[in-house]
Amino acid sequence: MTLQINKAKEYFNNKQYDKALEIFVSKEENYYAGLCCLLLKDENKAKEFWKKNYKSSRASLWGLIILDLIHLKNPRIKPSFFQTRAYLEIYLNLFIENNYIEWAQNLVSCCDILYQSNPESYKFIARALFANGYFELAITFCKKTLKLFYCDPEALLILSQCYFLLGNLGEALDCVVRINDMVNDYFPSIIFEKILREEIKKKHSK
Repeated sequence: MTLQINKAKEYFNNKQYDKALEIFVSKEENYYAGLCCLLLKDENKAKEFWKKNYKSSRASLWGLIILDLIHLKNPRIKPSFFQTRAYLEIYLNLFIENNYIEWAQNLVSCCDILYQSNPESYKFIARALFANGYFELAITFCKKTLKLFYCDPEALLILSQCYFLLGNLGEALDCVVRINDMVNDYFPSIIFEKILREEIKKKHSK
């Protein structure tokens, strides 16, 4: 059984959702079967699978919530703190990677609903946007995070990296200096500050 599930996950990771679906259905993996159906654009079938076990599966319950959010509907059941933490970033990544841009935009537009469940939702959205190259939007959500959590080193580091990739070395350096002034031994920002100072030095030596 483990070998088959691993094969299904391999198909899934390669975006062969139809092949993954066959295995997940045969193994009664309702959550993953529903997710495959969603990514195959069969929302009704996804709902059928998730309704089978949503009372005992937080993942399937999240799936039903997502079906509302991607159409800008206020979900009948509010997501929990841990559901938002576990799944928001994953789903946003999946929608962007599969070019389901309207769903991604709608999910991002529901950020205030998600924030009510988990105040870190803005950062989860920022991470997904950054990973997919939407640097300007990622900056917006990093700033939303930092209004709530002034000392969040991860949000500051993402913000710094966005500025760096957009060519704004000064703003990028300001962010990592802020981290290193507030947090001792945060290794990623220490390394990134060195990189930034080298880049600034090269730029000024030209």
